[in-house]
Amino acid sequence: MAKTMFLMWYDDNPKLSVLKKIEAAIEAYTDRFAMTPNVVLVNEAEVVQHTDVTVRGATNIRRNNFWVGIEAAGAE
Repeated sequence: MAKTMFLMWYDDNPKLSVLKKIEAAIEAYTDRFAMTPNVVLVNEAEVVQHTDVTVRGATNIRRNNFWVGIEAAGAE
């Protein structure tokens, strides 16, 4: 069983779009773990399209919280 490492990123800056917040979270993950994430979990109200990662909504994630990580294929 593969382990998944997620980074929780919080950003409540009202001047930044959700997409910009996701970009910052991806950058923080890459800097911290030296790997590129492929999934970001967000509150269902904050789902947006991103060209490099899958952005998926979840009911248990609060607004302005972004869970960034690597998900194995078929892990959904």
